[in-house]
Amino acid sequence: MAIDWDMIQSKLPVEKTDEQKAKRQELFDGFDPNGNGYLSLAEVDKGCKDILGIPEIYENKPVMMRAFQASRKAANTDGSAPSHAPHGEDQGEDYIERSEFRLLLLYLRHYLEAWQMFDRVDSSDDRRIDLEEFKSAVPMIKKWGIKIEDPEAKFQEIDQNGGGHILFDEFADWALQKVLGVEVKKSSKNMSPKASPKRKAGDSSTKHSTSSPSIDWDKIREKLPMEKTEEQKKQRDKLFDGFDPNGNGILSLAEVHKGCKDILGLPEIYDIKPVMMRAFQAARRVDKREKNDPLSEDYIERCEFRLLLVYLRNYFEVWQMFDRIDSGDDRRIDFEEFKSAIPMMETWGVKIDDPEAAFREVDENGGGKILFDEFSDWAIKKGLDLEDDDD
Repeated sequence: MAIDWDMIQSKLPVEKTDEQKAKRQELFDGFDPNGNGYLSLAEVDKGCKDILGIPEIYENKPVMMRAFQASRKAANTDGSAPSHAPHGEDQGEDYIERSEFRLLLLYLRHYLEAWQMFDRVDSSDDRRIDLEEFKSAVPMIKKWGIKIEDPEAKFQEIDQNGGGHILFDEFADWALQKVLGVEVKKSSKNMSPKASPKRKAGDSSTKHSTSSPSIDWDKIREKLPMEKTEEQKKQRDKLFDGFDPNGNGILSLAEVHKGCKDILGLPEIYDIKPVMMRAFQAARRVDKREKNDPLSEDYIERCEFRLLLVYLRNYFEVWQMFDRIDSGDDRRIDFEEFKSAIPMMETWGVKIDDPEAAFREVDENGGGKILFDEFSDWAIKKGLDLEDDDD
């Protein structure tokens, strides 16, 4: 399908003129219906569909994901909290701020172009490029401005994880730098001088172990009153009142985050934003089927508070699994990491006979990496259970 680049350029105001800045401000406000000043991935996805109206982008999840990741890291490489994060907490790597919105639009354009290149090289349409496809595309790549003398060596250079296929994120990293001349900043998280070097998948000296002595599951269970007894119900009511300082009977995501920090006092949970976000999303959707108020899906009500505590506990356990498999500490699981963790996953209650098929099943967006939301959906559906928790 031919791409109307003029149309895309007109819908992505990336220039630094006053006129284009005004257009970006209006766009951001449309992307941010609750007016909290930052955008989640879901809000960016919805905004690209409903506000921008560019199907070439919003129907292409790998492009969306890579652009989101690149722009949210670019202005947060020093680890500092963004200015619009709720209550001054470090939400920067989970959200796009207004100051990063221009970068998001730029990266959407760049990654869409990289995807068009990737798609042309991927002649088998399996979202992976093998060596033969790469060799066949050398003349086409030359037209893009890159002369390749040794196709096999270049293939190995781009195939960063050594899996024998070039995935989109690998191709995009190479194409943006070599072909489009775009620098994608890497996150500096865990990159201080004292940080440990990146682990290799399956390294016995890494966190691929079956126990996690640093997690006090008894303390977590004690602080999350989830049972339906009168005593625990009273504890929940008291907790909810602490989470809800203005007494309006509903909790925003920012209030839940602040409550987990100041009231629950569980750094194991409030320091992990993906756990917070997934639990909040899951709990707020359960009791909204018969409600006519569209804003009700943006808040947790008192009747949903027990579910929130349950989901916080469940997603925290799933995060421990995800973190043990993610030996590279990049919050993504590649195929080699997944395959290396199969014995460990068997102790959690799932037997995997075909690693490649299972990996594709979990990798719902076909991006070549398993993200936490994809892993958590799969883990909960499969009933995975840590052997060292309190259950």
